[in-house]
Amino acid sequence: MLKIVVSLLTVFYGLVPAIADLNETHLLNPLWSEHARFHGAWFLAFAAGIALTALFLIWVRDQVVLPIVFGLLFAGGFWVATLFQSAYGGGLVDPNGFEQQIMGFESNLFLFSVVSVLFLAALGFSVKFYGSSSGDE
Repeated sequence: MLKIVVSLLTVFYGLVPAIADLNETHLLNPLWSEHARFHGAWFLAFAAGIALTALFLIWVRDQVVLPIVFGLLFAGGFWVATLFQSAYGGGLVDPNGFEQQIMGFESNLFLFSVVSVLFLAALGFSVKFYGSSSGDE
């Protein structure tokens, strides 16, 4: 069961950003500089590559702890960017796009909160039930 949960969370961070960002409000936004679009494409490729590596570890190598750590690092990057957005002029919502909400919360904050809590719970579960070594099932 843990492998399935971690896999679903991994697919989320490997696929959902690409779906959400491959449009005119993000990667294809003509108002973004070429360099900003380059960094966006780089980020999406990196996220997909890490997610594919994590899925390989989960299903071929029967490991879950390192894929969970990958997911926590991915989510952690979001939280660092969120906390320091005023320092670099960032924002959760593109002023040329539209704000999506889930249950009254900005969608990124809501989704990354859920994903972060679930990855932390998966880490706790794997350490408690599989020891601190590999978390193999």
